[in-house]
Amino acid sequence: MSAESLAVVTHAAQVPRDSIIIPAYRGDSRLIELAKRVLADPYPAKELVIVLDEPLASVAQQLAELQGCKLLISPVRMGKVRALNRALKESKGDILILLDDDVLIEDEGFISKIANSMKRYDLADIKKVIVGDSLLAKLVYIEYVAVNFASKLMAKYAGRTLAINGAAFAIKREVLEKLGGFPATLTEDFDLGLKCFISGCSFTYIEETHVLNFPPDSWGEWLKQRKRWAVGVADWLRRNFHAILTAVVAAPHIIIPSLLLLVPSIATFALTLALYNFSVYKALLLALLLLASAVSQVIPVATALTVNVQLLYLVTTTPLLVALAVFALWHAAASRSLGLRSRVLYYPLYLFVYQTLWLVILLAGFFRVIVFRKTSVDDWVV
Repeated sequence: MSAESLAVVTHAAQVPRDSIIIPAYRGDSRLIELAKRVLADPYPAKELVIVLDEPLASVAQQLAELQGCKLLISPVRMGKVRALNRALKESKGDILILLDDDVLIEDEGFISKIANSMKRYDLADIKKVIVGDSLLAKLVYIEYVAVNFASKLMAKYAGRTLAINGAAFAIKREVLEKLGGFPATLTEDFDLGLKCFISGCSFTYIEETHVLNFPPDSWGEWLKQRKRWAVGVADWLRRNFHAILTAVVAAPHIIIPSLLLLVPSIATFALTLALYNFSVYKALLLALLLLASAVSQVIPVATALTVNVQLLYLVTTTPLLVALAVFALWHAAASRSLGLRSRVLYYPLYLFVYQTLWLVILLAGFFRVIVFRKTSVDDWVV
């Protein structure tokens, strides 16, 4: 064995073994590119495990040809949670890096930086950067600045997190196994984060490296995604209400600002309801929200009504202008803290239209779960 080969083997023995796990449904060119980039990472002690449900034949063939890729194929759709738990059993790493199949990495030291960060922590969120030039991409980008910054706040001031963004995160195997693996819910990432919080698992936010996230290709796909998320979040809150409330009471100075940063339309919506006595508008809006939980076609109508009311108040009053200024400045400061570009010029559109639409979808999801007790979503297998 050459001296160079011996050095590589020795280094591999000295670093923790990392398993990169990617659950995927059918697969596409982005999954193949992600697999190639993971395998090209110079970290010496890694394994790549891909669990592929109902794969496209061409995708399965190309992945099977990649040396070092452990491919687990299911001819029928088992769902993301079962795929993750299967990968947990089949993988060998001490540190598990979980990636969605629609992200990409571009940092050659991606795995090494995560491994170094995980030496002192049980759970880690990985920085996510939205890419794309469309209007939707720019608005989702603003949202993910908030997602990243909220995670950074939780790591810095609490050392724990209530929820984790499942697109890219890392967790120690021993921690995940003690918690019983991935929970079989719509929001397995949120449930796992809460379990870690209750168990006292240490948490960090990794910003030394990042993944590239791609927004939905269309507003229709975005709406479909958000309806699923809304039902999942509502179900998560319903099932874990007391645990979440206890966490909020214990750390309100962290959790409440993070929530407002993530969903600032909560503040503008509350201002709208509290400051103005348009009872007819309020009653109609609440009725539409209730109806939207059962009939998705009503969501645009409820959104349009809310947007029109807020725009009227924007012209005639100052509270919403103040809220806009505060949240826009907050976005600019968060972007700078994260080393990300600010999209502050798009913030009025983000706050009064995009966020309003998302809030309406969230509230409709809450009505669906809490009032009608429906947690099923179309085209999704847990």
